[in-house]
Amino acid sequence: MARICVFCGSRSGDSDEFAAAAEKVGTLLAACGHTLVYGGGSTGIMGVLANAVLRAGGNIIGVIPEHLARPELMHDKVQDMRITADMHERKAVMHSLADAYIALPGGYGTLEELFEAVTWAQLDLHTREVAVLNVCGLFDGLCAMLDKMTDHGFLSADCRRHLRVYLDSQQLLDWLSRLGETR
Repeated sequence: MARICVFCGSRSGDSDEFAAAAEKVGTLLAACGHTLVYGGGSTGIMGVLANAVLRAGGNIIGVIPEHLARPELMHDKVQDMRITADMHERKAVMHSLADAYIALPGGYGTLEELFEAVTWAQLDLHTREVAVLNVCGLFDGLCAMLDKMTDHGFLSADCRRHLRVYLDSQQLLDWLSRLGETR
């Protein structure tokens, strides 16, 4: 099955729906037989996601930079934890392991990682699929901005399509199932 790199926050946000979505995605990843590749954290959405995969008997590869590899931040139940020298190496390792990408709720780091994956697809540096799970409309503004960038000619329609947006876990499950069929 596929290795799915998930970008998400080390904070939980202000709605229980964010954690519930992460829990569902983790359970779906494990049920589909996919391996989670993620930032290695134990807190926030990252922790909820990893805990769900572990509870469902799934596989995880955590990738965390040395300066964050502290007991209060690093998930101690993830067996395959890769510690990198810095954030740049972390992202390179995550990209080298990924067959596809999902962004869940998060902050600047989540967006930065998401946009790097989409930009690299635009530049034909990879052909992996990139998706966002738009929990509680968190990414509505981002999608509107990307549509406006497309309308004004800064993104082609083909480039805009590099980022798939799913509104619920069932849509994401269907996408994950299709990924499993192509492996």
